Amino acid sequence: MLLNSDFEQFEGWANPLPPFLSTAQAHSGRYSYYVADGAEYVAPYHTTLGRCAFVPSRLRLRGWVYLTSGLIRSTKLVVEIRCHDRRPNIWRALNIDAVVRRYQMWEPITKTIHLPADLDPTDEVLVYVWCPERGAAKYFDDLTLEGWR
Repeated sequence: MLLNSDFEQFEGWANPLPPFLSTAQAHSGRYSYYVADGAEYVAPYHTTLGRCAFVPSRLRLRGWVYLTSGLIRSTKLVVEIRCHDRRPNIWRALNIDAVVRRYQMWEPITKTIHLPADLDPTDEVLVYVWCPERGAAKYFDDLTLEGWR
């Protein structure tokens, strides 16, 4: 498991809480990953492929999203793998506007990403939300990123 976060683990560790956390909406617990109205990026989650017991051949990204309105434009939940100039980096995105049709309620999201065979355990994995056209506030919760053989 590369990522498994319900965003509750920050309470008690960070004071003040990171600005990407919100209590306004949560799918589980009290906190969610928050993208403010008009924001382009939010702090990424960062790890390496070595966190898996093996170098995966595919990744499965899952979670929940709460959209405040249809004014989200081209919001993307991004998985980026940085390969340290050994090979081209990998950049895959789940287009939120293509999978979520209901607003002001939690909707499940999922994406499977197939990976090349020449990745290395030291390759860095980043997960973040990118909103190139900005738009209304968005909330993400219970995000997981699993490696599969």
